[in-house]
Amino acid sequence: MQKTNYRFRKINKLKTKRSFQYAHSKGRTVVDGMSVFYVLGDQGENIKIGLAVGKRLGCAVVRNHTKRLMREVFRKHLAELKKGYHIVWVARNRLAKADYKTFERVFLRLAKKANLLEDRTRI
Repeated sequence: MQKTNYRFRKINKLKTKRSFQYAHSKGRTVVDGMSVFYVLGDQGENIKIGLAVGKRLGCAVVRNHTKRLMREVFRKHLAELKKGYHIVWVARNRLAKADYKTFERVFLRLAKKANLLEDRTRI
């Protein structure tokens, strides 16, 4: 049995403003009532995510809590995602008030819409 590494590493982060803007402008958009994905394909071996939480969502404590939950959901489902994509995940107001299960449900729904989930039908 292969051990899965569930760490959120630096190689999985979009860090620069330029990379956020490039994924936002050139990527395809997947929209949900609670958040938005901007997905840019064919970007190497790793999947990278950038988290965007605007000041309209609340004070710094609320924004940091929202980003922490978003990071945790991504980290937990990293092994299920296809490689070679850049994702910018933008939170909306309703997501900031949600619980962890809702974050997970929204992430998986958007990943499925964006065709980012690995096929598990291997026989």
